[in-house]
Amino acid sequence: MYLKYGTSSGVNTKTVLTKMNLVEAIGGNKVQRQIAEDVVSYMIKRLMPRHRTLDITVEFVDIKSDAVGFCMMCDNNREFLIEVDKKQKIVQLVTTIVHEMIHVKQWVRNEMDNGCTGNVARWKSKTIPADTNYYDLPWEKEAYRLQDKYSREIWENEII
Repeated sequence: MYLKYGTSSGVNTKTVLTKMNLVEAIGGNKVQRQIAEDVVSYMIKRLMPRHRTLDITVEFVDIKSDAVGFCMMCDNNREFLIEVDKKQKIVQLVTTIVHEMIHVKQWVRNEMDNGCTGNVARWKSKTIPADTNYYDLPWEKEAYRLQDKYSREIWENEII
């Protein structure tokens, strides 16, 4: 494991490089950043064990809506930014990061295209209508269905 310490916007950061995957947490407090790095690393092992070129940043922010997290693919399907509301309690924080990591898996495996890049929304080989309700989107259904299972594993295996 490679550790790199530094500052970003005046906040201490730690970058964790594990078997070529890059995991970084910025913002929030030290405990939140450690939880994020541990949860992301665990989810990579569980969902994408053969991938070695992922670059995942978790940024703790003040989200001004009902959402508690967002996952965005950056320039390619190996680089991701996960924004997490820093006001969450630890249990919800873990669940949110797990949920967003399921979206990372969906992008990495090319299971989905949510249409944000100008493409037609797609789940596996099916086109998804643009007016589909959020909770009816197949990638959200999968993330909500699996988030509690993996969150439970994290607590039971004392990952954090």
